[in-house]
Amino acid sequence: MLYDAIVVGAGPAGNLAALRLAEAGHRACVVDWRQNIGDKLCTGIVGRECMARYPVNPGDIYRAANSATLVSPSGKRFKLAKTRPQAYIVNRVSFVSSIAAQAQQAGATYLLGPKVTGIQLSDRGVAIQTEYQASRDVLQGRLLILASGFASPLVKMAGLAGGGHGNAMIGSQVEVETAGVEETEVYLGNAVAPGSFGWLVPLADSRALVGIATRKKLNGHLPEFVSSLQKSGKVRAAVKKPQNWGIPVRPLPKTYAERVLVVGDAAGLAKPTTGGGIYYALLSGEIAVKTAGGAIARGDFSARMLREYEKGWKAVLGKELRIGYLARVLYEVLGDRQIDSLLESVLAKDVQEDFLASEDFSFDWHSVLIKKAVNHRVAGRVIASFGPDSSGLARAVPMSRDEAVQPFVPQP
Repeated sequence: MLYDAIVVGAGPAGNLAALRLAEAGHRACVVDWRQNIGDKLCTGIVGRECMARYPVNPGDIYRAANSATLVSPSGKRFKLAKTRPQAYIVNRVSFVSSIAAQAQQAGATYLLGPKVTGIQLSDRGVAIQTEYQASRDVLQGRLLILASGFASPLVKMAGLAGGGHGNAMIGSQVEVETAGVEETEVYLGNAVAPGSFGWLVPLADSRALVGIATRKKLNGHLPEFVSSLQKSGKVRAAVKKPQNWGIPVRPLPKTYAERVLVVGDAAGLAKPTTGGGIYYALLSGEIAVKTAGGAIARGDFSARMLREYEKGWKAVLGKELRIGYLARVLYEVLGDRQIDSLLESVLAKDVQEDFLASEDFSFDWHSVLIKKAVNHRVAGRVIASFGPDSSGLARAVPMSRDEAVQPFVPQP
């Protein structure tokens, strides 16, 4: 069979792309070497906007979160709270699998188990070579959508440059048994995660996820973090082995080529600030299908045609990725005393209200809060005091203090 589109990777981006293609009547095939769809390391947190746009089955929601606590390097605790939920902790496996089930019901073909070993692109189409156990096969398609995850070798096979490990964090996470943990806690400081942060995210049935993510080398940081939580009485014991994974913090230099689109983590489309990738992956899959649909209708799979995809995701995510990355770069050079000072200024009660009470506060769009912080009468002075390292961020967010900034909210 000649497929209109072959999607490699059954994660959020790949499944949504397959669903939208099938709904439009196109022949879509999803290939993934994993047998269990959605079984990938992740904290499983989605924002309110993501939930509204891509609803999660109620039974797959561990809990709604309208508050979180930030713990400074010196141990001071700052509670952030809103009157309504800002994020939801979900069963990622079930959520992603449900999208795949919808795609199959709409007519998409799923091949689970085969590993893609080769990609051939020509004027006539795309040939995907697969291998499963002792058998080999070749799938034929008109378009290839790579949703194969961070640092996928398939990106280079398709003729595009990879993102490089310098443009990624390493996440390390373990599932634990907890004692009375009801809200997410975020721990800052170089002893926890150099240049980044650690987390304690409650799930259900006295279980939680403890993890860290950083671009700097880890040397026993996760075990020490878990040990500190055990000493404080928050964690009883680990119930699974720790696992590591890569988290992109910058997009690929180019996310399209002739007959090829790259989406989700494979394209480096995740929040540079937190590493969260579910919502941005879903949005990139949606945007890719808009371009793919036009290409299929016209029979035009040229790079010139497909570059509309990159224009599309940049219109939605470009500002967030650029400003979020600059904020990360600044944060990564701060010492613990500077982090303490930043939290004291931004999270002081009178200043905190300027951020949390704002209608444009969003779990999904961080550039607005970063802009507010840089231009804030109090927080801005603290950020400027960090010297030359803060200049890049300040130049990226020129804005008067009175300017109202609204995040870009894609329409369904």
